[in-house]
Amino acid sequence: MSRLARLDVDAYRTWLEAESFSGVVHVAGDDDEEPVTIALGLADRVASVANHLGTRFGVASTAKMITGLAIARLVDRGVLHYEDRYVDLVGLGLRPRDLDPRVTLEHLLSHTSGVGDYADEYDGPPFEAIWETTPPGTIRGPKDTLRLMLDLPRTSDPGEAARYNNGAYILLGVAIEEVTGRSFPDVVASDVFEPLKMANSGYWPLDGLTQDLAIGYLRPAPDAAEGTPAATWRTNVHSMPALGGPDGGVQSTAPDLVHALDGLTGRGPIGGPFLGATTRTRMTTPVAISPEEKVGYGLGMIRAGAGGGARAGHSGDDPGFSCRCWAYEGGERVVVISNVTEGAWLPFKRLEELLTEAAAG
Repeated sequence: MSRLARLDVDAYRTWLEAESFSGVVHVAGDDDEEPVTIALGLADRVASVANHLGTRFGVASTAKMITGLAIARLVDRGVLHYEDRYVDLVGLGLRPRDLDPRVTLEHLLSHTSGVGDYADEYDGPPFEAIWETTPPGTIRGPKDTLRLMLDLPRTSDPGEAARYNNGAYILLGVAIEEVTGRSFPDVVASDVFEPLKMANSGYWPLDGLTQDLAIGYLRPAPDAAEGTPAATWRTNVHSMPALGGPDGGVQSTAPDLVHALDGLTGRGPIGGPFLGATTRTRMTTPVAISPEEKVGYGLGMIRAGAGGGARAGHSGDDPGFSCRCWAYEGGERVVVISNVTEGAWLPFKRLEELLTEAAAG
């Protein structure tokens, strides 16, 4: 019996309810096993619209895996090569001024490029603070975000250090647009979403009207002065770019993210392999180990855990959205998505504990 079949779903649901979880947990196992799905909380707190399996959530930095898959497809077709230098793909006006000309697509994908990061998660301000001086409504594509990093100094030489880098993925989006002559969302739609049957995934503006798109919520800040906006529940419309990009912000459903994991691992029944064997191996083999997170950086994905917890995929946290998206070596594909800031990490941690207990039992 698989550990998914041994999972005490009722106990886990009770725990989620006690934690006021808002989102969807979806665990897929073997093809003959019924997936475990739990949807709780509200996609819209004002209209009292409940979350359900088809609710679309922003997936934060899990979008980097989608960007990695798009690049891998272009590599398979010979449109791009991991060894391509950024400076050979884009014009001078689309390059950070301190960019090392040796930076390749592999460096950018594996967080080893050393390029200056507009959203530095180590030394920079909180992500939402960026949009206090840059109107989020002006960010509707990778070239819009590129403006925020043109004058930033590099942090290291390419290949010298592993340092998680959002800005590197902005450069990847710009390169895709320049090489293909198409918008980044259009390329992802045709090269990733369509072949992987991710029909409910896309890049929709937060200030638009999109069916089944959850509203992202920020919790009240515990230290906020009474009567200030931060002292109450708020939406994330002023804390995120209006349109997601290659570093984060794609919107998806839990089943669609399982399809993305299947494309990554070669499991998905899509009428043939999604990636060539060489490209998949290249994408999923760690290039560097993060000294902070203690995980392996592949080319658009992360390897983490050990033993029964060994997994491949990506996670992400943005203001108002949170995601954990992992394929385990044992076969389970786990997706936890939430429309509350950092709302996925504790439910994911508890689910991992329960799956480990199920394996031992």
